[in-house]
Amino acid sequence: MSKMVNITKNLGEFMDDIDNSDSSSAESVEKIDEEIEENNPWFAHIPKNLNEFIEENGIASFDSDCVRKKTNMSKSSNIYKFDHPDFDPKTLLNDITTHSPKLVALLNKIEELDQNDRRKYGKAFKHFIFSDVKSNSSGVKLLASALLAKNYNLGYTAELLNQKTITKDSNTVDENKKKEKKYKKIELMSENQLSNTAYNNFFLLTSIGVYDQNITVSLKKQILKLFNQRPENSYGELARIIIMDGGFKEGIDLFDIKYIHIFEPSVVAADQKQVIGRGTRTCGQKGLEFHPTKGWPLHVFVYDMDIPDKLQPSLFDSKTTFDLYLKSMNINVRLMNFAHELEKTAVYGSIDYELNQNIHSFAIPNLDDEEEYLPYGSEFIYGGVRKTKPRLIIRDEPPIVINTTNIVKGTHLAHSQCVIENQVNEHMNFTELREHIRKDYSQFAWDAVKMENLCADKTNGGAGNLLTYTPTQDFVRHYFTPQNDLKGMLLWHSVGTGKTCSAIAAATSSFEKLGYTILWVTRTTLKSDIWKNMFEQVCNEDIRDKIQNEGLVIPDDPKKRIRLVSKSWRIRPMSYKQFSNLVSKQNAFYKSLVKINGELDPLHKTLLIIDEAHKLYGGGDLSSIERPDMDALHQALMNSYQISGKDSVKLLLMTATPITQDPMELIKLMNLCKPPQQQIVSDFSVFSSLYLNETGEFTEKGREQFLDAISGHISYLNREKDARQFAQPIVERIAVPIVNNINDVETFDKKVVKNYFESDIHELKNQVEEQTRLLENEFKEKSEIDSKSFDSFYDKCDDIENPKVEKACKKVVREHIKELVSQIKEDIVNIKNQVKTIKEEIKNKQLLQKSHLSGISENVKDRAEDYENYKRSLYYQLKNQCSGTMKTDTPLKALINSHPEIQAYGEKLTYYNNHIQDLQNTLKNDTANYKKRMIQLRELLKTDLNDLEKRVVKMTMKEEKRTVRKLIREKTKETTSAVANIQKIMKATQKNREKKYKKINKTIRKIKKLQQKENKEVERAEKKLRKTLRKAGEYTEDFADQSLRDLKNTYSGIIDAELAQLDNRIMSEELVKVEAKRAKQREKEELRANKKAEKEHVRATKKAMKEVEKLAKKQERATKKAKPV
Repeated sequence: MSKMVNITKNLGEFMDDIDNSDSSSAESVEKIDEEIEENNPWFAHIPKNLNEFIEENGIASFDSDCVRKKTNMSKSSNIYKFDHPDFDPKTLLNDITTHSPKLVALLNKIEELDQNDRRKYGKAFKHFIFSDVKSNSSGVKLLASALLAKNYNLGYTAELLNQKTITKDSNTVDENKKKEKKYKKIELMSENQLSNTAYNNFFLLTSIGVYDQNITVSLKKQILKLFNQRPENSYGELARIIIMDGGFKEGIDLFDIKYIHIFEPSVVAADQKQVIGRGTRTCGQKGLEFHPTKGWPLHVFVYDMDIPDKLQPSLFDSKTTFDLYLKSMNINVRLMNFAHELEKTAVYGSIDYELNQNIHSFAIPNLDDEEEYLPYGSEFIYGGVRKTKPRLIIRDEPPIVINTTNIVKGTHLAHSQCVIENQVNEHMNFTELREHIRKDYSQFAWDAVKMENLCADKTNGGAGNLLTYTPTQDFVRHYFTPQNDLKGMLLWHSVGTGKTCSAIAAATSSFEKLGYTILWVTRTTLKSDIWKNMFEQVCNEDIRDKIQNEGLVIPDDPKKRIRLVSKSWRIRPMSYKQFSNLVSKQNAFYKSLVKINGELDPLHKTLLIIDEAHKLYGGGDLSSIERPDMDALHQALMNSYQISGKDSVKLLLMTATPITQDPMELIKLMNLCKPPQQQIVSDFSVFSSLYLNETGEFTEKGREQFLDAISGHISYLNREKDARQFAQPIVERIAVPIVNNINDVETFDKKVVKNYFESDIHELKNQVEEQTRLLENEFKEKSEIDSKSFDSFYDKCDDIENPKVEKACKKVVREHIKELVSQIKEDIVNIKNQVKTIKEEIKNKQLLQKSHLSGISENVKDRAEDYENYKRSLYYQLKNQCSGTMKTDTPLKALINSHPEIQAYGEKLTYYNNHIQDLQNTLKNDTANYKKRMIQLRELLKTDLNDLEKRVVKMTMKEEKRTVRKLIREKTKETTSAVANIQKIMKATQKNREKKYKKINKTIRKIKKLQQKENKEVERAEKKLRKTLRKAGEYTEDFADQSLRDLKNTYSGIIDAELAQLDNRIMSEELVKVEAKRAKQREKEELRANKKAEKEHVRATKKAMKEVEKLAKKQERATKKAKPV
């Protein structure tokens, strides 16, 4: 009831949300919608004529399957098929130059590699060629036909039933048409026959059949045994090349491969890993020479086709044909990005993360980089079962009977063997569990590794090959036991690491000894592979013990071998479909299991091992016959967990790639390993809301909760980079041009020529638009510019005190402002001239395009044969046979659907649908469990109980019948009411979504128009305000246009430099003037002094003359007086 209470509570919250939203008036809702649209112009990039463009041109589309096949071979014909009487090798080799350039490149690469190896090593090496395309005309059979045409020899053959010649028909073949049988049974060539064409033989394994018949399991085994022979075929003496398609990319071991050719790039990295994994088995290259520092290099070539720039517009603007293929598939990129985050976190949360660090650090030196974003959290672990005296417990809760022993017809139980109890789920948090592993399982840690060859041949006396367990294999068999309450576990181990051996060791170490039934589920083609690890590389603990202690010799006869295994293996390996039929009670396997475990829970005390577990949810390549019913499988597991408690089914999943296409596949695999009450949300939208942030990464709390949820359920081992035992792939992309000579395309293809010229014209038009846009944006500012726009430059003269210097400073600023304004006006004229020139160029291009297009029409008429050859080319077939045009408004719809509110409505509807399904499933499961409860109590009455115990059981049955009926009625009523309420909510939500969708569709252009109008009004107001402020001298110009800002800064620097020179010049001139003034003053003073001196001299002279005259007169008088009278 607690679960129902929670459901009702959540439902109430949903109802409250809807009620609250509906309480708003229509007017207020519309107002809010308008505010949201105006504040979030997410649609701003919508072209004005989007609807008109779609209406006129439509949307191009490509068929992904067609693209995949045509890329390999553009034309289908019987003359290209080696297993058809019309096969013509010469025609095939001639036509593949245009029909399959990739195939030509592959053949040339093989020839090049072989020549280089023979020159360097004196011998060639083995090749593995893989194609994922399952087709009679464009997959592996085409590759085999090409090898035969190149004089290679196919290692098996089939004779024609009737030698009557069939009329050749080169027209396209209908692959779905039922054909008459033409060939006898396939016969494998003997080793003597193959020796006659040594080093030149190849084998083909295809899931679509060859020579009108399927490759049998027996023939496949013979082929692989011969191909993998050591040393007889280590270098391809008997068979040097093997070709396989997608039906054989798993469960196949290829030894001593040096080269892998992947004919098509893989969509998902996991697929490529699986393909390469066929050639990277444990010690898979030990027949070849081991390099002391590089180990065994494995060269992987992935073939793709490059599309020339001129042809890309015709092919979705794709750079490669693989790019075109991906675009045609519409892959959800967000989910793919989340896959990396999920994988990184799940690896960190693996139970043996620290135990395997040495082997992982040897392979991945930067492992610490993955740890820093992964804080410790907590996790569940299920400990051993506490042994108590069996007793009968009557509970208040709706009970589920859990019996510790099988309840089957003919079994009599003692009093003490009857137990009815609650299911116990003990758990540790993440830190406690990791500490528990450190403390109690440290002996299973990998030792520090060093580079060495660990694949030296070892013999063991011929009594079977007793494989030495790796630390991980030993850990799994000791950790995953019946005593551990863990319901299930995923062995996420890289290819070739011995997952099968790990499972067999775990099964025979404990489960087999406690009487568990062991079910092995795998692909139909791999059902017999388990015996290889059972008897050849002996991983069965019971058989190992007999070999070591009793001298057991493994017989060659398969029937005698089977007798060595215990009754736990009495049900032989089955396919996924067979198992889902088993849990659906539809086949003999179910009847066998009921005889063993009883009808109440057929999976009681059963160890269920599922190989290649990624196929359960990601098996897109499985046929409808082979695909499992996962709902039935999941339900069967959940029922067993609930009914049988600690004796319920135990699940062991194995895969190297748990994530193939959808990262949620890993979540669903985890849910198979967890009881109903611990299930993880598997809907991505709900999962992301609980655990992820907006970028698709785990939140801190979400990561902690997720680590809790998966803790103890994953064992992770990756030995791909362990060069001591595994070949090291070196991947190289082989790029092949889609056409050999693009002139051939230009000669006949109007669309290419038109696209080519239009691409130039489009580029020129873009330039015109860009220049016009620049002109418009710049003109808005530049047209307003005058000398006042740069008045801020005069601020540079404010701090000058000398009036004359200040005057000179302002003169400099004024002259440069005038020059700056003149340059801005000149720029506008230059942009106009550029636009005019480009328009003239566009006109000339259009005339040239018209001329070329008319020439193509003439080429088609005059060169009809060449045109027909062109039509058979790969490019033509891709463009015309794989593409189409659809008239749709999908882009507009997609755009509207990207609106946050529309997305929110979609997520709500998804959640409501899932919630309804959960409610119905819960009711169905509870009802079924209550009924099983009654059946179990009746079975108890048939056992050997004493009178007291029988009375207790009968009393319990009577009481619980009333309780069960009441609970079922209540839950049915509650569920019905809850579903009705949710459906009501969904109806309202859908109605609101449609209303919102229509509103958005109508308002997109309206809002854009309003935005444009508002922008213009704002621009006019701003322009007027700037003009007013500029006149008043209160506006400092802050230009929006970068070119104006740059120009202003440039002139500001020029002015600063000139002003700095101006200061020095003015100071120098002032000094000269002062010096000249002083010199003039000195000259005046000297002149004045000279005049004064001259005056003094004249005066002194005059005075002296007067003195002389006076003395003369005095002497004259004296003379006169001296004369006698």
